[in-house]
Amino acid sequence: MKEPRPALENLCCLNAQCKTYGQRGQSNLRVRKVYGADRIRYLRCGCCGEEFSERKGTALFNCKIGEAQAVSVLEHLDSGCGLNATARLVGVSKDAVGRLVRVGGRISYQLHDRLVRDVQPVALQFDEK
Repeated sequence: MKEPRPALENLCCLNAQCKTYGQRGQSNLRVRKVYGADRIRYLRCGCCGEEFSERKGTALFNCKIGEAQAVSVLEHLDSGCGLNATARLVGVSKDAVGRLVRVGGRISYQLHDRLVRDVQPVALQFDEK
């Protein structure tokens, strides 16, 4: 069963020059069209006129494989499968797996840097030399 799309109120304009940039729930986004097998929404901001995919800024932006396959790729990698084995088991190219890992890692790194702040560790433990 497919995950439902996030409500438009939970999305925001991604144009840094827009007055509603990064502000959710502004009622400024409209669906311009829907495309692809995963029914991805292409949005338009009513304030600045910018158009963008709802996947922009995510690991799946410009990704040709479906969401279910992308999740399957990440689950296989998480369980210890290598890139070649994952590509073979999921039925995608090795390049697609590599790209998903690179882009997903970059997005995760950016999210971590944005959300994790002012952590004061009390102890550090090193397991490897």
